Amino acid sequence: MDLTRRDFVKAAGALATAAGLQGAGLLGASQALGLPAELGGVPVIWLQGQACSGCSVSLLNSVHYATIDDLAVNTLDMKFHRTIMAGAGEPAVSAVEIAYDAGGYVLVVEGAIPADRRGVFCELWPDENALDAVRRFARRAAFVIAAGTCACYGGISGAAPNPTGARGLGTFFAGTPVINIPGCPVHPDWLVGVVAYLIANGQLPPLDGYGRPIDYFGTRIHSGRCPHRDAYNADIYASSLGEEGCLLHMGCRGRDTRADCGLRKWNADGPAGSADQYGVSWCIQAGSPCYGCTQPDFPDGTAPFYTVQAVPAAPVGRVDNATTGALDDAPAAPAPPAPGKKHAGTMASARRKRPSAPNTLERLRRSN
Repeated sequence: MDLTRRDFVKAAGALATAAGLQGAGLLGASQALGLPAELGGVPVIWLQGQACSGCSVSLLNSVHYATIDDLAVNTLDMKFHRTIMAGAGEPAVSAVEIAYDAGGYVLVVEGAIPADRRGVFCELWPDENALDAVRRFARRAAFVIAAGTCACYGGISGAAPNPTGARGLGTFFAGTPVINIPGCPVHPDWLVGVVAYLIANGQLPPLDGYGRPIDYFGTRIHSGRCPHRDAYNADIYASSLGEEGCLLHMGCRGRDTRADCGLRKWNADGPAGSADQYGVSWCIQAGSPCYGCTQPDFPDGTAPFYTVQAVPAAPVGRVDNATTGALDDAPAAPAPPAPGKKHAGTMASARRKRPSAPNTLERLRRSN
């Protein structure tokens, strides 16, 4: 698929319209960022702090909206990305410094920023560590994007005992808007979709209280397309992996994790052909509990994994807009019984509790 800048902007408009997003109308990429037209594609500087490069690998798997070669060659002007760029050494550093002088770029940061000992733990190139670089490059950026949970909130890089003092990007920029696109790793559609919105509208997308785009993080996993929601409503809980039933007592954090994973899924096998054509599977569909990897307290606040988690004290239904910036319209779900009730190691009791209403697990499996 050959995707020109014009095609990408058109796709961005279609995406915005399908999602019900408001905008003053489509703008050219250069106009949206206040750049002269002769600059070509939207300039992007991608810096990597403390990370495993998993979010970069995820972006390379982008298929649904656009492939990475279409984005990098035809739509964006990737000034610096050490994982995928051909240049290295002094030519690469010179290129990113020229882009810095020009300003008006989109700054994408992957990985947490180690703040202890003045950032000595993460060097990007000679005489420039991640701490100094993100502070400097953010000053001249048109938009700042934190890609992945490490960049957003610290993530695994900032987990206890956190000897490097790794922190999320937003903690360094008081008053500077940062678009947080969490995930471990970030879903490529979330990242490409946000870039599409910036190109189409030239302004920040609607964000929740944690800086996440509401279009992708406005609902809870539990309230979306969880294949075990019927089991939860029927008080049927799995007591081991692979067993039939809701995975709440296996450590699933879907009740208080916000993302559209159940709709979007992962590993799209072709370009978008319709509004509901996305990936082929996702964590819960594959039999794993949700780890809550898009949440600000991941992983310390969502661990230990595969074990019983306390039931959240807050109601699962409609939540306060002032707290999260988004509304969850799912009906309040009753608190489940303590672990061990109705799932004491055999499925016989669970089967006796299976509801006879049409909305059953069997029907759900058939629909999938």
